[in-house]
Amino acid sequence: DPNYKMLTEKVFVDLTAHEAAEKRAEHGLAERKRAKIFCLVYTIEKYHNRIPPLRETWLQKCDGSMVASTKTDRDLGTVNIPHEGPEEYNNIWQKVRAMWSYIYDNYYEKYDWFHIGGDDLYLLVENLRLYLESEEILLASNGGQLLPDGSEDQMTPLFLGRRFAEGGDRERMFISGGAGYTMNKAGLKALVVDGFPNCFPHMKTFSEDVMVATCFRKMGILPFDTKDEAGGERYMPFQPGHHLTYRPPANPKDDWYSNYSVDVHWGIDHCASKSVAFHYIKEDLQRRMHAILYHHC
Repeated sequence: DPNYKMLTEKVFVDLTAHEAAEKRAEHGLAERKRAKIFCLVYTIEKYHNRIPPLRETWLQKCDGSMVASTKTDRDLGTVNIPHEGPEEYNNIWQKVRAMWSYIYDNYYEKYDWFHIGGDDLYLLVENLRLYLESEEILLASNGGQLLPDGSEDQMTPLFLGRRFAEGGDRERMFISGGAGYTMNKAGLKALVVDGFPNCFPHMKTFSEDVMVATCFRKMGILPFDTKDEAGGERYMPFQPGHHLTYRPPANPKDDWYSNYSVDVHWGIDHCASKSVAFHYIKEDLQRRMHAILYHHC
């Protein structure tokens, strides 16, 4: 079973570091408060059956969350956010524009980081929070020279996720929408306030991940390299088992995945040990992954 193998022999949730950070924060020993993460999931009414497994597993670990859908359901926590154009796959760009605008208007002040993904995303929230609190990310958010000390009045926009080179072109990097992407407050503000008004405001397309990256690129904000120190990717566009078994063809350009990938390892070392996200995780696998990662079985 490739999924089980990857989740028991490589990927793990760093509960030891998480619990230590929680205790330091609880006893006032931490230099900074723990990062507050808002998780945004998008779906449609047809797939509302996918939401309970998310709420039972990882979604409750976020500091705040919302599920954007085509129908508001208080029990499920779904919210219908109107957008320009029809509700269809080929118009996800307009849906995502409306969602991020709503989040900026209602949640910007309350959270430090914002992660978006579809209803088949599995997020390892403890690993994500530890990564966002790491010196690497703190340094990058403060311009790359000094660690923040709390006196800063500016923040560098950060756009984190699994980098892909569109068509193999490294001048056109974007972040795969599958595992989702993570932005800090400055990134969210730059996207909604500075980017959206003049960045393809009425275009109809499914490639929202390419569009978001294009809007950021116009402002000089590029996808951040989120590999770990061993070169493992933290954000995964497929299931754990796929990343374990996938091998590129002799000519990497013959397969879109190997062509779009940027300086990756293949096999078990493809994934970072403290990965933060996986994609194509449907209901049963949501629960199974959760049970394996948190030692419930």
